[in-house]
Amino acid sequence: MADSLTAELAVSLAWVFRDQLDLSTVADAAALSHERSLADGTGADQADKIWHATRTLDGSAHDDLDLTALTRTLFGSSLSISLAKVKAILLINTSTTAGEKLRVGGAASAAFAAPFNGVSTSVVEVGPDSVLLLANQKDGWTVTGGSADVLRVANPNGTSVTYKIAILGTSA
Repeated sequence: MADSLTAELAVSLAWVFRDQLDLSTVADAAALSHERSLADGTGADQADKIWHATRTLDGSAHDDLDLTALTRTLFGSSLSISLAKVKAILLINTSTTAGEKLRVGGAASAAFAAPFNGVSTSVVEVGPDSVLLLANQKDGWTVTGGSADVLRVANPNGTSVTYKIAILGTSA
């Protein structure tokens, strides 16, 4: 029996901004949202592989996630997932303590830098109780085994930080 995957990407921000004037209140109420479905496959708007985990990093530690050898346990068996392209990365910093940020990107070697405009030293900071969603559902970012396949998640803090991560991609 073949496996299959369907995925939904969704993000939104809604707001009401009010300005109290002398005789009235002016309000700006709106929302910005993006929703896409990805079917099973390896083409545009498709994905056939997903890896997800909850991880805890000690203070000043880092995870170097090899996108060509992501391991996980499913139904009691160990699986290794190899991605050829990444379609989306969702990372949630679960810390609720001010200052406990995480840094994504900037691996010391074989850095997966495609989402960072190809700059291997670039990083994105994800603050406490915050999310990072990177998506490229049409083209995906190419993973090159041995030279551009390591996604680093670093903890620059002195205390441990837990995060949740899901990486959606394709096998070809």
